[in-house]
This record gives sequence, structure tokens and C-alpha cells, in this order.
Amino acid sequence: MVTLNHPTARKMSEEYLTPYLPNALQPIAKISAEGQRRIKYAQEEAELKQSLEEDAIRNATNNAIKEKIKSFGGNETTLGYMVPSYANHGGSPPKACFVSLITERDSMTQILQSIDEVQVKFNKNFAYPWVFLSQGELDETKKEMIKQAMTDSMNGNPEVVDITFAEIPAAEWEYPEWIEENKAADSLIALANIPDGDSRAVRYQARYLAGFFWRHPALDEFDWYWRVDPGIELYCDIDYDLFRWMQDKNKVFGFTLSMSEAKEANEKIWDVTKKFGKDFPKLIAKDNFKAFVTKKDSEDFNNCEFISNFEIGNLNFYRSPAYRKFFEYIDKEGGIFYWKWSDSIIHTIGLSMLLPKDKIHFFENVGFHYEKYDNCPLNDDIWNQYNCDCDQGNDFTFKSTSCGEHYFDIVKKDKPEGWNRLP
Repeated sequence: MVTLNHPTARKMSEEYLTPYLPNALQPIAKISAEGQRRIKYAQEEAELKQSLEEDAIRNATNNAIKEKIKSFGGNETTLGYMVPSYANHGGSPPKACFVSLITERDSMTQILQSIDEVQVKFNKNFAYPWVFLSQGELDETKKEMIKQAMTDSMNGNPEVVDITFAEIPAAEWEYPEWIEENKAADSLIALANIPDGDSRAVRYQARYLAGFFWRHPALDEFDWYWRVDPGIELYCDIDYDLFRWMQDKNKVFGFTLSMSEAKEANEKIWDVTKKFGKDFPKLIAKDNFKAFVTKKDSEDFNNCEFISNFEIGNLNFYRSPAYRKFFEYIDKEGGIFYWKWSDSIIHTIGLSMLLPKDKIHFFENVGFHYEKYDNCPLNDDIWNQYNCDCDQGNDFTFKSTSCGEHYFDIVKKDKPEGWNRLP
């Protein structure tokens, strides 16, 4: 018995079938050897035609990618390097994952809370995988607790969400060889008056997140990440795919909170950045977002940063030769340890200098909480549409130590009604 699986083959075979059927009206019939030969030939012809069409599409896509890369100045630029990760526009789901860093300081209660928040408010509808990067191997009890939290969030189906546990290489969580440890120790004392200013572990973590997490082999298969820190909360239901939205809108980085960091923490980082720009002028993007990190009507640094506890971004930005060179330049200055240059400020400056400003997006509809900071939609329509459960009076976007108003002014975005009446 011959089964016609390919629609084109089925159509082509009709003219061959008729002479060999004892009754052309019968839905099932035995076909002679000649009839089977003709059907097989028709199927092979159809499959060959389909294969050639797919090859043509693939070649056309590859040629288009090459032309796009060339138009951005080649693979050395951030936009040129990222082109392949946007070729999936409107196609299958993006190659994306959640990334959660677990250190010795983090509690399982907060880790499980974060998982539940993201799964219930977003990922139960999309089932994107998770990657947990830990300082040392997680014990089996903690792994099972995480797996159970995932299973519970997906209505008891343990197969829906892929989970990867991976260790952070020890060499990426210590002083690099060029750091003078006595000088670094002095900074812990000098900056003890600012949050985490006396913490060596926080500096190790900052360096890892600024320059190494995206190199981990566990992330090699992914183009996109959503950083999930222990203890975060989501205030609103997210009923659309943020990863696909970022991909299809040609965005690179999304944030919910911004703030002005303590000046003492960022000592000299802007001087180093300006020197980098002079040494590598071709890497600085046209129509960049430098205005976000400088004061109005001046070139002076304003200490503004995207708070990194919520980040959605394209991993290939960090993998690009331009960002790698930027990070290496910053890293060799030692400011992560001699002052307190954070992953937030390094990411922010890198994004602002190496990308056009329209590649960075503020998610005002993603209600988010971390420690004392809230992003709660002030637009009532958005607040209601996404079923938000937060106090708009606690929104941090337009508070005095936030950089939200500065951001809205730069991108010429209308501020929500009542933004300037908040306490």
C-alpha cells in the first residue's frame, strides 16, 4: 500500500493513478507496480523541488545577512555582529532563556520566590528555558527544590521547562592578576559608607556579570537573556512574548529602573570611557545614547545607570568585538576593585556608547520590584490592561534619585499624567 504524504506529490499522482485503479472511486485500492513506480517518482520530484526552494530561501537569507552586516560596517561593530540573531524576525520563537546567578549569599526562599514570580506572571505561557549559574555546585536538595518550583508553576508538567545548572569558573570570581590587592583592600575601607562599598564579593560579582556571564558555555545556544535575581517581584501580568517583541522591534536592551549611582563608586570611569572613545572612535555608534550618561548641555558624567536586576537583552551585544574591547579596556583600569564600578554602570556606558539610542527600550508596562525600588505603571490604562498589583505612589521612575525623567526627555517620550505629583 502506498501512502501519499506530500501534498504536491498527492496532486501530481492523480494523473498516474487513474489507469491503474480498478475503481477510481474507491478511497483505498491496491496499485500495480507501474503505478507505485510513478507515485514514487512524483514524490521524489516534489521533495527535490521543495529542497531546492528551501536552499534558495536559505541562500537568499544568507546573502541578505551578509549585506546587512556590511551595511553596519562589518562584524567588528555591535550592530553588524548581531545581525544573524535578528534574521528570525517573525519566525520561530527566539533562542532565549532566563539567567539567574546564585551566590553563597542568596537564600533559597528568595530564589524560589523569583522563579514563581516569573513563571506565573509570564513564562507559564511561553515555557522558555532557565539557566542557573552558581558560585560552586548547587547541592541536590537545592536543585530538586528549583525543579519542583518549575513543575508546580507549569501545572505539574515537569517536561515543559528545560533547566540547566552550571558552575561559574573559579578564575572568573577572583582578583585578576593585574590588581594590587592592598590597593583594592584600601578601597573597601574608603567606600564603606556607601551600599556594599566594603564588599569584595559584590565586586567579584560585578566583574563577572559585566564581562563573563555571557561567555559561559551554558549560554552558547542562546541569543537572548532575561536576568532574574533572587528576591525580585513582578507586579503585572505579561501576556505577550517580550523576547519576540525585542527581536521583531530590533531592540537590543530593555530595562525597568534607572538611578543615579553614588559618585564615589564611579570615580574616573568617565575619564576612562572618553579615552576609549579617542582610542577606538570607529566603535562609537552614530546617534548613540551618550546623552543618557551625561548632564544636560554638557559632557560631564551624571552617574546614571540602568539598574541591572531587571535586564532583557541580546547576548550577542556582549559577545561582539566592540563590547569585548570596551570591557577589557575598562577591566584593565581596575576600577571595579579600586573604586566600585558595578556591572550596572559598565553595561549602561557600553550600551550608551556602542549602540544607537533607539536600540534601548524602557518597559513601562512591566511592573517590577527589587529591594526598595518599584516600577509601577503610572498610566492607568496600562495598569488596568496588565492587571497590575502595585501602588503607583511608590513608582521610582520620576523620583529625585532616578534617571527616568532624564530618559523621557532625551527620547522625547510623553510623561504619564500626574508624573510630577508623586511624593
